[in-house]
Amino acid sequence: MAFILLSTISINTAYSEKVESGNSINESNVIKTLTFPIPWGKMDADLSKEAIKIERYDMETVKMNISYEPYLIQFFPVSAEICLIDVPSWLSVIISTPRFYLQPREIKVIDIYLKVKEDVENGTQGLVKFEIKGENIFLPALLEIDSCYASLVTIKMG
Repeated sequence: MAFILLSTISINTAYSEKVESGNSINESNVIKTLTFPIPWGKMDADLSKEAIKIERYDMETVKMNISYEPYLIQFFPVSAEICLIDVPSWLSVIISTPRFYLQPREIKVIDIYLKVKEDVENGTQGLVKFEIKGENIFLPALLEIDSCYASLVTIKMG
């Protein structure tokens, strides 16, 4: 519980408001609490391929290894989410499991499926960008998990 106390800054501002209504004076005590999230861990992701060639009528699969590394000791899982940031207009990307729970130091392998959805010129390149977010399930507003990013170069062939 010490980490909660360290991250919470309490500003106790006592002030007197002199409001005269007849002979009475009102005094107010105001406590403002500001919280700052504590960096608690980071997500990590590795793709099995950095670039992939996709034929017109084929579907390609890329494996993404996702892990969570806590900065301090942690025994409970995090909620992880894979988000697509950028996808070429000619490409369909399907993430097999976009949301899941992950234990500290566990590696989860997720399949990413890629398919050409509209005919473009051979040799056309595109960049698929992913953001992997983590959320602490214990105190998500207080314990922050740093996101990571991954990208994949796609080349349309045939």
